[in-house]
Parts: sequence; C-alpha cells; structure tokens
Amino acid sequence: MNDMLTAHAAFGQTTYWITGATVIDCELPLVKELLSRTASLQPQTDICRRIKFRLGVPEDVRASISEQLNVAYDDAHEEGYVIAIAGSEAAIYAEQERGLVYGAVTLAKLADANRGGLRTGIVYNYPTCPVRGLKVYLPTEEGIPYFKAFVDMLVQFKYNTIVIEVGGAMAYKRHPEINEGWVRYCDEMYEYSGKTIVIQEKTFSWYKNSIHAENGGGRFLSQAQVSDIVGYCKERFLDVIPEVPSLSHCDYLLINHPEIRERHNDPYPDTYCPSDERSYALLFDVLDEVLDVFEPRTVHIGHDELYSIGLCDKCKGKPAEQLYADDIKRIHAYLQERGAQTMIWSEKLLNAVTSDGKTYGGSERRMVDYDTGVYMGETIPATYKAIDLVPRDIVMMHWYWGIERHFEQPFFERSMPVVYGNFDGPSFADWSTRLAQGALGGIISNWSAIKEENLQRNGALFSMAYASYLFWRDHYDDTMHEEAANQAFEALYRYRYRKALREAGSGAGTSYIEVLHSTDHIREYHQFIDGIYLDNREYRIGEYVLEYADGSKASVPITYGFNISNKDRFWDRKLSKGTLHTAAQYEVDAILLEAAFTSWPVRIGEETYYRWLIESPYPDKTVTAVRLLVDNPLTGNIWVKAIAHVPETRSRQTQSVAEPIRIMGEANFASN
Repeated sequence: MNDMLTAHAAFGQTTYWITGATVIDCELPLVKELLSRTASLQPQTDICRRIKFRLGVPEDVRASISEQLNVAYDDAHEEGYVIAIAGSEAAIYAEQERGLVYGAVTLAKLADANRGGLRTGIVYNYPTCPVRGLKVYLPTEEGIPYFKAFVDMLVQFKYNTIVIEVGGAMAYKRHPEINEGWVRYCDEMYEYSGKTIVIQEKTFSWYKNSIHAENGGGRFLSQAQVSDIVGYCKERFLDVIPEVPSLSHCDYLLINHPEIRERHNDPYPDTYCPSDERSYALLFDVLDEVLDVFEPRTVHIGHDELYSIGLCDKCKGKPAEQLYADDIKRIHAYLQERGAQTMIWSEKLLNAVTSDGKTYGGSERRMVDYDTGVYMGETIPATYKAIDLVPRDIVMMHWYWGIERHFEQPFFERSMPVVYGNFDGPSFADWSTRLAQGALGGIISNWSAIKEENLQRNGALFSMAYASYLFWRDHYDDTMHEEAANQAFEALYRYRYRKALREAGSGAGTSYIEVLHSTDHIREYHQFIDGIYLDNREYRIGEYVLEYADGSKASVPITYGFNISNKDRFWDRKLSKGTLHTAAQYEVDAILLEAAFTSWPVRIGEETYYRWLIESPYPDKTVTAVRLLVDNPLTGNIWVKAIAHVPETRSRQTQSVAEPIRIMGEANFASN
C-alpha cells in the first residue's frame, strides 16, 4: 500500500473485501460517492459487511491510537480522521464532516491499492495547516465539466480551499457593459500567443499588470452557472474564496469606464483612481453581485502589482501609502459590514529590498526596461508604510516567499494572518520551520485556462500532489524531498489512470498498453500563462502505431512534455542561495515535473524514463504489435525500455519502478 497522505498507520495481515453487499453507513452523499467504485471485482469470502462513519472519537479508539501508533489523539485537529478496521467492519471517526470525507478518501485509496480489500488496522491523520488550496480562473461554459472534475481531484488530495478569480468572467446584471468590454478586450488579446506580454513589457514606458485574458476563456458565465460551480465546490467541503481584483488588475472594470482610470494616457487601463467616488460606486456594485452569488466567508480583493500611483489630478501630492491604505480600508469596511473577511496579495505592504539591492513590492522602484535594464523615466513610489495603516485581520497572501526569507517577517511581527500564495511545495524551503511561525498554509496558483493539459504543463498538478505531502505529514523535513517527489509522481499517475489500473484486462481485447520510454529531444521549459497559449500538437515528436489481430491499425501521438520528456534530468534540488535556514526556495527541474500526471517519471541508472499508459482506440480488439515512428530523428531519438499489456503490469505494481517491465513476446518494435 502506498498512500502518501497517511502519516500514522498500523496494519495487520487479515484482509476483508468491499463488495456490492457492503453497507455504507453514512448520511453524506459525497462519502457514498467516494466509496462507490471501491468494490472488489472478484468474488471474495471474507467480506467487509459494514463501513460506518461517526462524528466524535470514542475513548477506546483513542486508546488504540496511543497504544498502536504511539501518538496521542488530539481533538483540536478538527479536520483529522481515524480509520479503524477490525473483524468484518470498518469505522471512520472525525470531529467534523470534512474529516469524515477525508477518511473516506483514504479508505478508498487503501481499498484501491489492494483491489478492493482492506487490511485490519488503524489509521490516524490530520493536516499540518488549516488552509490548503488552489487559485484558478473561472472556466469557459464548455469547460464546466472539467472544472468539476478538477474539484473532485482536489478532494482526493484533501484540499479544503479554492480561490476563484471572478473579474470580467461572470455576468453583471447592474453593469453588463463590464462584460461587453471584457469580451472585446480579450478578443484583441487572443490575436496571437504572447500578445499580452508585448503589451505588458514592450509597448509602453511604464509597468503594467499582467493580463488575465484566459479567465473564462475571454468570455463570461451567467450567475446561475457560477452559482452552480460554487455549490459544487461547497458540497465537497471546499471553502470558496472569490477574487475580485481591486485598485490594480482592474482592466475588466476600466475598458468601458476609462473615466476612472488613474493613468489617463493608457489605452489599456488597469488601475482605477482611489480618489474618485465613481470608482467605488462601480466596484461596490460588482462586489454586491459577487457576494450574492458566492455567499463567501472571505473575499480576495487583489491589490498586487500596483504600478500606477498618484498620477491623476485627484491623487497627485497624496502619499502613496495613504492612497493604498485608504482604498484597502474602505473595501475592508464594506465587506466587514456584509460579514466577509478580506484577503489581499500583500507584496505592496513590504519594503522588499534584497541583499543585492534589488527592489520589489512596496519599496520605491525605478521602472527599467525588462530587457536592457535602462531607466524608463518613472519611479513607483513606496507603499510599504501602509502595513501599519491597514486592519490587521486582513489575510496576507504572501507570494514573495521565494525571493528573500525575511520578507515575511513584518507580517508575523504584527500578528497578521499569513497564507503563502503562489505556493509551490517542491521549491519551498524549510516548510516546517516557516509553518511554525504561524502561517495558515499555502495556496497554489494556475495563471492560465482551467484545462487539464495547462495545469499539468504549468506544474500545478505536480505541486498539488507534492504539497499534499507537506500538508498532511507532521514530521516532514527537507531531507524527504525525493520521497515526496516519488510519491507525488505515483499518486498522480494512479489518479490519472485509476479506472484503467483497476479494470483493464476484464474484456476480451486490449484496453491499455503501458510503455516505459524516454528521449534525448529537449526543449526549453516555459509556463503557459499570461497569454502564452498551449497547443500540444506543436510538441509532437513521434507516434506509436498499434496493430490489431484483424489487420487494422491505430496511431497514438507521442508528445514531448506530456507523455514523454528528456532522459537527462536532475532529480535533486538545490538551494537558490544561502543555507537551509536562510534561503527562501529550492531550484527544481521543471522539465522533469511537467510530464507528471500523464506519465510517471522513473530513474533507471543515471537516466529518466517515463511510464505512460496508452489507451487503445479499439479496446475490443487485440493488439498484436506496436510500431514506433519518430517524426524527425535529427531532433532526437526515442528509446523504449519496456512495454506490456496492463494486465501483465498490474500484478507487478509493487515492484521497484527501476525494474523494467518485460517486453511482451507479441510486441514488435521498429524505429524509423
């Protein structure tokens, strides 16, 4: 059994099998849904007759935890759970319904790892932090089903928070002109991949916010559709935090309301004037509709990447920190009256000067050309003094954690609530020590369309699987990186192919073929964010041709960065600078990580291979041969280490992944 989310467990040898006759004794529909696919596919004698779910942990179970796991049960861990399997009955206990759901997730994984069987024993686990989340855009209308599937995946990795950027991607009844302007604006941004970068960095003599045209696919959902999405998340016990970009990143508000822009010579305005009452009349109308649809406990109001400050006639001469703080206080008071907490991106509250003199965030910054470093003639005034002017109950989304370690200290010194934003588990240095300072947790970001291939190629899926290891292991330290990475690779692969690994081989034909391959083809890694659009067809390097017993054939593309990658990767990470207790982050091999999910990277000697499950287009037919075709051998070779029908590999899953799967006798390979 390999459940990366089970920190405290002890198991015996006796196995009881979940079958269609097993009673799921729970009133939560989600729990029954989570356990609906766990039944053994084969007839069994020792049947698990009942799985019961109960709030509260009995004294005898607490005693068992202490005796068998040498850990004291602590009911302060409200999201924790206990699984006790004895005789023909399993029981899940928790202080909250959310804990019951997490217990069901783990129980299902235990059963899946044993093909429907549960070994006797006890499991006790709880998260290390109360906030574990992802930040995403709203989907397109046709992308709603995947959005919900992704939410289901968050549940499987025991996340409890989702931040959804709203912007112009939800219909506004009071201000339909916002949506009309948003669509027109995004249509222009979609002219070609990378246009947004040209506008942000190469067109004007001042800094601009990043452009989020991928939100909603450049369109917008109805309020009913957004409400449906929010309800789906809440039914799965996720805290839903709408992000309503305010002050900065306000292009969605200003395209059709240029009268309130701060920089009057900007054809693509992104910052409103905080001295103009019309700004708040518009913003508060938007907030009212968001509050009605989301009914949130917390609202994220943005406020990051603010570059245009004190420029208009109404703002000139006013201290930058006062303009910034007054805007936050006004929005905070408005939300507080409506029972909502405020969250912000917090870098503008920091005097972020690095040890080598570089300025970021709320420090005074000279605008320089991104490519040449030449001064462009404008200086961003400092706003960091606003940290002592804003309410201290605002949640700080601290995304400068990877630049300098000391940047987060002003928040902790003032007892401000801190969540690490743009969180990335693989590169985060010294998690345990920094968490002990009082941080509430981490929220990973995907700054592109909410599509599976984008989430994978941008590393968000791997970071999600890896971070769940940090979020659910109280004894994690940085020496456990390789263990966490390997378990994240495996957990993603098993999740991606959970149906195949469970059911393949039950039919007469060949449903799945597992291949272990690699390439010396290499491409520079970059993320598909901020207007850089992904087309996987551009990364094709070859194909497998499946030949069937009846003489028919089918082609399956081999796509670099998706189901294969480069063989010469580094698995170790290194600190960006300094020592473990002074460095802010690690450097990791992004090329290695981007293929995780569709494939499972494994080390064989000094080289990296990628395990990939090919789904046969004709599962009722029998594959007799597989032919490898390389599109252009001059740009790289493809090596196949092993191949097998899935029924052959399924019984070998517990073996070392470094041991090649044997090549099937009927498999025929040729490389052109």
